[in-house]
Amino acid sequence: MFKKTPELYDLIYGGFKDYESEAASIARLVANLAPDASTVLDVACGTGSHIAHLRRSHGLLADGLDIERGFLDLARTKVPQAQFWHGDMADFDLGTTFDAVLCLFSAVGYVRDLQRLGSAVSRFRKHLSPGGVLILEPWFTPDGWTPGGIYMHCREEESLKVVRMSHSTVEGRISRLVFHYLIGDGSGIEHRTEIHELGLFTQAEMRAALANAGFREVAYDPKGLTDRGLYVARAG
Repeated sequence: MFKKTPELYDLIYGGFKDYESEAASIARLVANLAPDASTVLDVACGTGSHIAHLRRSHGLLADGLDIERGFLDLARTKVPQAQFWHGDMADFDLGTTFDAVLCLFSAVGYVRDLQRLGSAVSRFRKHLSPGGVLILEPWFTPDGWTPGGIYMHCREEESLKVVRMSHSTVEGRISRLVFHYLIGDGSGIEHRTEIHELGLFTQAEMRAALANAGFREVAYDPKGLTDRGLYVARAG
């Protein structure tokens, strides 16, 4: 995952990802589906950018969970009033429930297979209050993934310059992204590499996992927040 580059995450994704607008869309969804909702758990919260906007601009008591300790350190600095837990989305138990659970930016793909997908959505359901709302942004479907792609992002701030190139491949139902980073500052240029593997699930498989976990009123928006689709479901 992002174990080698947590400190670069906001610099890279802050260049094109509109957390403020996404948080506003999420807050509207929560308000429409659960008008009395006040507590939110953001699973795979990253560095806490959605949580920051949900708390500061929309009055939601958002907290987070992530498997990357480096992200959690940054999130705690960014949103010190929020609570953050370290854990795996497919195997966590916080001992409490929330009015809404989020899993955004296709992080659910990191479960890799159907068994862990089922475990993850069951964990989401366990942490929802009765009638609570799940907002889940999926990764690509098997038909939607394009192997052989080359992508590049260039970002800089003050004396730091970062170039990230990635190459996409596929093996069965696993998509793979190999990231190469060139990180330059006054001390020189460093090269880091990361490999990200995410499972490719069909819409039918996603719906079945949600239904088996006890969700009802499952709706799917093909556009969603970032053109990757969005599942919205209510805890049964």
